[in-house]
Amino acid sequence: MVQIGVYGLGGISRRVIQGVLFSRNANLYAVCSSSIEKADAFKEEYGAEKAYDNYEKMLKDTNIDMIYICTPNYLHAKHIQLALANHKHVVCEKPMCVSSEELHACFDYAHQQNCFLMEAHKTVFTPLNQKLFEMISNEEIGEIKSIDAQYATKLTETISDWHFNQPGSGCMFDIGVYPICYANRMANSSILKVSRFQDEALIEYENGCVAHIATSWDVDMENTAHIYGTKGSVTCKNFWKNTELVMNDKKIVVEQKSDFTGEIEHACTCIESGLIESPIMSRNASLEILKVIGV
Repeated sequence: MVQIGVYGLGGISRRVIQGVLFSRNANLYAVCSSSIEKADAFKEEYGAEKAYDNYEKMLKDTNIDMIYICTPNYLHAKHIQLALANHKHVVCEKPMCVSSEELHACFDYAHQQNCFLMEAHKTVFTPLNQKLFEMISNEEIGEIKSIDAQYATKLTETISDWHFNQPGSGCMFDIGVYPICYANRMANSSILKVSRFQDEALIEYENGCVAHIATSWDVDMENTAHIYGTKGSVTCKNFWKNTELVMNDKKIVVEQKSDFTGEIEHACTCIESGLIESPIMSRNASLEILKVIGV
């Protein structure tokens, strides 16, 4: 059982914690915020054993195996390296780093410290998308030729200043990574070429597949993914968290308690197996996402 400390108790942390609570191989050991009142409230609500108001103090807790980082994007690299310096395994919310240089530095340090490091992309690890990848790998819709995936949402009061004014800001970093990560996974090939048009991109893969991804904070979109193969197609609305899709006019349905559980269970399995990098959400997988964003 991997003992987890969650750092940064903003909105996304509640869903992360739910994912931990439903995981078969993870335990919520500690929570940390700059406010001890907030940390204590989370501790009581979710049954954590410890609450901290100081990140470095939490990192000194020898009972913690892994830190899940939920802080703003521009702070990720700093917080990752602090955790690694204290020999903690790390899963960090997307985008893990705001440049390829940062990403390489973090993974290089993780290898040096013999610690596991992974960017959190639940999209890859939801039960539905794991099943879909298996079906695609079994060529149930033939050779994949085209992918179209989009995710848009109107701006709300929950958007913070750092979403606009810091490294790693902007719509592509915020929600654009979902269709990018999804397309990269389902294409299952290295990127050959990227053409960017504001918050849209055309991705050409080495295996001949082509993907179009789009994102926006300003306009409404279907928020649907379509995958076209030589023997059929797949359609899935809200593809980053859904529990059902349509393949060749047949509905596929899976069970899911939390859309975050899959990624947490995968990370914990890797840690328990002595891995320092995920075979699925690897350094290269994270680099391929940044390649589309253009940093």
